[in-house]
Amino acid sequence: MFKTIYLYLKFYISKIFTSRYKIQGKCNQCGECCKNIVFMIEDEYVRTEEQFEKMKQFDKKYNHFVINGSNEKGVLLFRCKSLGDDNRCKDYLFRSLYCRAYPFITEKIRLGGCETFEKCGFKIVKNKDFKDFLK
Repeated sequence: MFKTIYLYLKFYISKIFTSRYKIQGKCNQCGECCKNIVFMIEDEYVRTEEQFEKMKQFDKKYNHFVINGSNEKGVLLFRCKSLGDDNRCKDYLFRSLYCRAYPFITEKIRLGGCETFEKCGFKIVKNKDFKDFLK
């Protein structure tokens, strides 16, 4: 009986204090994360140039990005102005928090399948399988 209680407690403690996903790998300087940035405004992806202009008026940090196209769902993709032709940051020491934290795991990324760019050296993987919580 105590072993059963112990296993349940261990499972729930692990569930509460352990992330479901973790980041593996390292940056291989492909530049994809700097060319395919998406922004959100009020829990929606930015889809129009008008939304982007409003964002730039609200916060000047968005002036550091330019529209680079859109994806198949109509979400605008942005490119950082600091990305050099060699896919390296020209402003590395003063890069934004957005860049410093990449790849960070959010609810949207989890719902989107936990994927990074194909060329990216980072991978998002499960931290533990269900059976690992029971050990």
